Amino acid sequence: MRSAHTSTPSDSFPGLLALVTGGTPRSTGVYYDDAYDRTLYAPGSNCQGGPGTQIVYDETLDFDASQLFSGGINPANLPLAKDAHGDCAPVFPHDFIRVNTIFEVIHRAGGRTAWSDKHPAYDIVNGPSGAGVDDLYTPEINSLVASAGTVNGVDLTASLALCDGTTNSLPLAKIDDFTTCVPSVMAYDDTKVQSVINEITGETSDGSKRERVPAILGMNFQAVSVGQKLPVGGYVDGAGTPSALLAASIAHVDASLGRIVDALEANQLDDSTLLVVSAKHGQAPVDRTKLAMEPGGTGTATVVDPIRFIHAADPSVDAVFGAYVNPNSGSPYAIAGHLTTDDVGILWLQDQSPANVTGVVAQLTEPGHRASMSANALPPGTIFRSSITAGAALAAIYGNPTSRDPIAAARAPNAFVQPNAGVIYSGSKKKIAEHGGGTIDDTHVALIVAGPGVRRGRVSDRVSTTQVAPTIVRALGLLPDALAAVRKEGTRVLPGLSLEAREPQRFTPTEEPPR
Repeated sequence: MRSAHTSTPSDSFPGLLALVTGGTPRSTGVYYDDAYDRTLYAPGSNCQGGPGTQIVYDETLDFDASQLFSGGINPANLPLAKDAHGDCAPVFPHDFIRVNTIFEVIHRAGGRTAWSDKHPAYDIVNGPSGAGVDDLYTPEINSLVASAGTVNGVDLTASLALCDGTTNSLPLAKIDDFTTCVPSVMAYDDTKVQSVINEITGETSDGSKRERVPAILGMNFQAVSVGQKLPVGGYVDGAGTPSALLAASIAHVDASLGRIVDALEANQLDDSTLLVVSAKHGQAPVDRTKLAMEPGGTGTATVVDPIRFIHAADPSVDAVFGAYVNPNSGSPYAIAGHLTTDDVGILWLQDQSPANVTGVVAQLTEPGHRASMSANALPPGTIFRSSITAGAALAAIYGNPTSRDPIAAARAPNAFVQPNAGVIYSGSKKKIAEHGGGTIDDTHVALIVAGPGVRRGRVSDRVSTTQVAPTIVRALGLLPDALAAVRKEGTRVLPGLSLEAREPQRFTPTEEPPR
């Protein structure tokens, strides 16, 4: 597919959920992995005080993020909700998503399911049932390389010896987790590649026992993302020529895909398996000469964070007002509204009175402030008509936060800041690219489909990664309308594939499902 685009925001969570639900944040209720919910309560609050809390579903949920297998999600680190009886309970990632996933549809039809990703927080792909994925393999990417040892036949700790200054951007003494050195993140990916190969050969992801081959399995690769973001990597020109480090990352992923295909062939599954290769998001900027960051960062380091102007109208946004403590960090956690930033600024207000919303938007749209934020030249190819989008224009995309729609009322943002091309709201010297925004660099992604029913060639139609989900369901002989987001948004199967004639069917646990 020559013109495939992922979600906006182009964050990992909405990007992956587009692929596995067929829906955008308006349906899934998941706008970012660092977002806000006006109805939930802060971790550790016991649902006391007013509702409204930042929602962070990343490595900070782990019992011990320094360990590759961290013990999973610590409920003490989760946001809280009151149930129908008024009792206070943690909200796991799978509780947070508002629509079902392809894993639930396939699991419910009797097919075995498997997935591998970068944090235990990717429990979210289980869907609202909490049981969509039979074999969820989530080694923590932010864990320490030095203590990782050997996993799935991969000596992860030995990868540190390859971190020689050309493969990482931090001093060698500061190389710690798998995101700080490309050879280490390649080794990390290798553990997940082996998990997929184990599943193809009829074993569990860790190779510990025999199991049915899943009807659906897959993983995400991190090496390309790290190679794009590290200052010693990235692209060498605006045309997208990869640096040597990024080229090595791409080659490693290519070889890994070859290993997976070889395993399918060796197990006589290649003629009955549909392969889909895509991405949760891109990275921006590709052209490093356009890079602009906050003071301390690289490129043109003069960008002002939008929070300065938001606070002029509503100082409660991201301001601590309670005595609650985040069990993971030991810091007070309760806030009233939230701004999340990467190469984007997304604002949620708790106080949605017309006066407050109008005052905040006026601060963001004032011409001098827009210039200071580097949000005064809308990049081409976004879904927006203005660099600052709010009110009816934003509600048309993400839902009206002042409406009776329960998803929008709880989670739809009040303003979206799409900065100029190349802008990252960060002062970190550890990166030269980021994602989250709606530029072409953020959203234009690869999408390759191969296997039975797929004709050789290129499809020029503009497509969305949301179309992958109904395509997979249809390829397995199931009904795409079994996906709630597909029904809500009318998401279509990808064009150019011969899948429409397949009849819906059910797998049974005693037979090997088709792939």
